[in-house]
Amino acid sequence: MKRRSLAAVAVLITLVLTSCSPKENVMTPEQARAQTLEILQATIAVSGASDWVLDRDDVPLPQQCEIDGKEGVAFNHGGYAVTEGADPAADAQRVADYWASVGIDARVVSDPVPRVFGGGGPVDAISFSTSPGYTISVGGTCVPGNAFDYYDDTPTPAPSS
Repeated sequence: MKRRSLAAVAVLITLVLTSCSPKENVMTPEQARAQTLEILQATIAVSGASDWVLDRDDVPLPQQCEIDGKEGVAFNHGGYAVTEGADPAADAQRVADYWASVGIDARVVSDPVPRVFGGGGPVDAISFSTSPGYTISVGGTCVPGNAFDYYDDTPTPAPSS
């Protein structure tokens, strides 16, 4: 009987300890940056447009944010298409469908032009517009980190004369 009691106590302690441990793995800033790029690239792939020009030489911009009352970093990125798609409404719907498939709450707005707005899942906020020209803007999720640690990766424009 004593062995059963000890075994029961051991199981109970294990359950208590595992229930107190964090359930969710927190991404590193590098993983958050990669995720922002993945969402942008996949959105481009389904957009119906071609010849995309990405902001900042395809380097996501780090931004300060706060997560659980602590310092955090989020990565923002975007771009525009040189060649627009042939059917803006269908392209916007395809983008919304892709976003929904990866956990982004998406909503299509058709007036005055087809646009898609979203948030949640792997992004904080995201938008796709078909006019004037096709554009995408991604605001990545906030993760623990220091945005200033990633500014050296950001291209600095040449000074204008």
